[in-house]
Amino acid sequence: MALATASRARAPRMAMGLPCGRRVPKGRVRWYPLKVREGSEDSTCAKLLRLLPRDVLMDCFPLVKERWFKRAGVWELQRATAYRGYAFAVTADPAGLYKALSKVDVNAEIAGADGRAWMPLAPDAQEWFERCMDESHVLRSSTAVIVDGVLHVQEGPLVGQEERIGKIDRHRRRCEVAVGWDGGFTEQMPLDVPFKS
Repeated sequence: MALATASRARAPRMAMGLPCGRRVPKGRVRWYPLKVREGSEDSTCAKLLRLLPRDVLMDCFPLVKERWFKRAGVWELQRATAYRGYAFAVTADPAGLYKALSKVDVNAEIAGADGRAWMPLAPDAQEWFERCMDESHVLRSSTAVIVDGVLHVQEGPLVGQEERIGKIDRHRRRCEVAVGWDGGFTEQMPLDVPFKS
């Protein structure tokens, strides 16, 4: 157990706390974090998709997450950018993307980790996000019940992932989910648990 903890501590992290993957050969499609001006994530992605060729930039998006808020005694879901000041560029050619970004007048650069340049998102985290987000790149809320102390997710992206769910905050309608193969990174997700027995 101590070895697993030590290896997690040494794993490089991106500026926004996400786990880094290793550099990969050209041709493998990966997500690379882009540092953009905070508040302009959507417009920057739209501009990049318009200006750059698809062989260099396949997709570009900010990850959006639903969150529960209580206003005037009523709970409602709102959307917010999960990682403010960052977007994800989907590419199989990070060097080509880096060159293309330097030729356009857009405030975006490939973010690095621990002083290294253009590190992709760890493949297990990328896989988890791809599975959990919808076609609009939104991480939606899930609904669950707790029966006899056992959590059962009934609908939403966390269906079937009960073993990954750790800390549940029923009051704030959220939970922590272990992301990746080793569970070394956790993501806070919206979770409504209206019933507990």
